[in-house]
Amino acid sequence: MELVRTNLSGTAKQQLTTYVMSLYRKGQTKLPPENDLAKLFGVSRITIRRALGELEREGLVLREQGRGTFINPASASIKINLVPGEEFTKLIAGSGHQATTAVMDISTRPATQDEVKRLGIAPGTELCSVEKLYCADGTPAIISVDRFPTTLVENLPTAEYLSGHPIFDYLRDEAGLAIVRDKIEIESITHLRACQLAKAGAQLCCETALAFNGINYNRDNVPVMVDTEIYDTSIVKFELLRVKDVC
Repeated sequence: MELVRTNLSGTAKQQLTTYVMSLYRKGQTKLPPENDLAKLFGVSRITIRRALGELEREGLVLREQGRGTFINPASASIKINLVPGEEFTKLIAGSGHQATTAVMDISTRPATQDEVKRLGIAPGTELCSVEKLYCADGTPAIISVDRFPTTLVENLPTAEYLSGHPIFDYLRDEAGLAIVRDKIEIESITHLRACQLAKAGAQLCCETALAFNGINYNRDNVPVMVDTEIYDTSIVKFELLRVKDVC
C-alpha cells in the first residue's frame, strides 16, 4: 500500500483544520458562515469554499444545504490519523502518553542496492544513518531510521542537536533542503524484522509492528532521504475515516 503525503503548511485548508479542531475541543459543532470565515483568515470566500470542500471530502466537516457546515465528531475524535503529519512526540502524546526521545545511532555506511534505487544515486554512495527511539511513559513506542547522502551536508548531525530537533530541521539548517512530501509503503513486520531494520528494534515489546518505508522529496521533486518508521501499535494506534462516494 502506498500513500503520498504533501506538505500543506500555510494553506487555508490547514489553518481551517486547526480552527475546526479548536472549536471541537470547545464543544462547538457548527462553523461560522463562509463570509465570516473568509474575514477571519483574510482570504476570499472562494478560497474558504474550496478548503471546506476538501475537508468535506475528507470527512472532517458535514455541509447541509440551508443549515450550514458542521463538524463531524466521528472524524474530529480521531487522535492519530493513518497519515500523520505531526512529530513523533506529538503522536505519542495524542495516544495519551508522556513522550521522551533518545538518539540511538549516528553513523555512515555505503548505500544498499535498495537505497541506491530509491534515491537515484550511484552505487557505493556514502549515507548518513540516524536512528532515534521514542518512548511512551518510558516504554519504546516508535523507532525512526533516516538515511541521506553525506554529500548533501558539510557536517554530520550531533546527538545533542537531534535530541531536540527532527532530522528535517537539520537538513533545512545545514543543507538548505526543505522536504515537502514523502511517499510511503506500509507493511506489517515481525519483531525479528524490526530487530533487523533498527538497532533499537530489540527494545520493542510487541510481536508485530507497523513499518512505514518512505522516500522524502525536496521542492524540486528530487528524492533526498529515505526513512523507516517502526510503530508499536499496542501503544500508538492509528485510525482512518474513509469517505464513501455514494451516488
